[in-house]
Amino acid sequence: MNWVAIQTAAQEMFGSSSSPTPSERAPTAAVASDSSSDEDNDVQGVVMAKNKKKRATKSITATQEKILNQLLHKWRANNSSAWKCLALTFVIWTTSVYLLVKYQNIPSTLLVAASIVRNFMILHDACHLSFFETNRQNVRLCKFIQYFSQFEWTTWQSTHNHHHRHLGDNSVIDTSLTVWFTEAEYAAMPLKFKMPFRIIRDPLVFFPVASAWVFFISRPLVQFGSRYVVPICLYFAFGSRVSLLYCLAGLLAGIIGLALFHLQHQVNTPYRVSKERRSGVDAGLYGSTLLAIRWPFTLMTLGIEFHHIHHASVKVPGYHLAACHAEGEALNLFQGINRVGRWRAFVSMFHAVFAGSVKHSHADHHHYDENHPPPSFAAFWPYSALGLYDQTPLKTM
Repeated sequence: MNWVAIQTAAQEMFGSSSSPTPSERAPTAAVASDSSSDEDNDVQGVVMAKNKKKRATKSITATQEKILNQLLHKWRANNSSAWKCLALTFVIWTTSVYLLVKYQNIPSTLLVAASIVRNFMILHDACHLSFFETNRQNVRLCKFIQYFSQFEWTTWQSTHNHHHRHLGDNSVIDTSLTVWFTEAEYAAMPLKFKMPFRIIRDPLVFFPVASAWVFFISRPLVQFGSRYVVPICLYFAFGSRVSLLYCLAGLLAGIIGLALFHLQHQVNTPYRVSKERRSGVDAGLYGSTLLAIRWPFTLMTLGIEFHHIHHASVKVPGYHLAACHAEGEALNLFQGINRVGRWRAFVSMFHAVFAGSVKHSHADHHHYDENHPPPSFAAFWPYSALGLYDQTPLKTM
């Protein structure tokens, strides 16, 4: 059992105060992506793979990859669209806070939570330097919207880079993911670790606790301003009840955000391969999901449900993801992506471990090997007994 992995996973998932290594820390004027230095190639990891002469395997042809690159470049940031998105975001947030002040009830609290999720999606894009056309505009937006997103922008930018750089690489511990251990590793844990892990990783406990830790407790000195400036202002302007309900909205927003992140990468069949076999193309298109989210909830998610495109290129902002996906569909670029409907999303929320003892594919991701099936996710008992896990037949693409 790799207890270093347990410690690292706990530290990163619940917000350790330790800083990222220099190789993981992104300068504020650089795109938070492993492909950010290559302005002519949007697909993550392609140039890196060529330079290191990896035997990376791709599930699309060179012609398809060229078309995909052109598509991703076409749907980069546009300042006119960005300002329209911000204007709508301002209307949504101010309206939700107005209703919270006026009614001080659960429905208005839920609306505020949804607006905070949307604000975070904008912060997320701005930290990738992809919301506006210029880096300076994006950094200015980061410094402002962090107070309405409940997360300090440089912390998010630095910790989020590692995930994009290594998604799917089984040789690297991607501690931003929400499933870390196999059933075999869980069974082998000493009882003093096994019982706390079973309690904390229970889905009914994990998401609320993780939200409270990540968005309210961890890194208190760094995160204080982004977390509490708005609640403090609401306290002095409208009283303690409004302030507390706003904090509750922030907790709910964190739960929603973590649930979305879980569903973006922890739905069968996962993309987990060796370092030599990993490609940025497959990690983006097949290591992420397309979630079935409809209006009006798309006002909250701001396109992040098209996560396969976001991982293919962080330079496509949220307000362009739907259009980019629609055009790619018309070009038959997304035939093998992982499409997740409402039922699969629901049961996948109970995924807590890898099934059996397999964490990664023993063959290329796009070649199914019956003797060595790809990894899959499983749920703890009693959820497994109730069938609350994704039972979709395992496939690669």
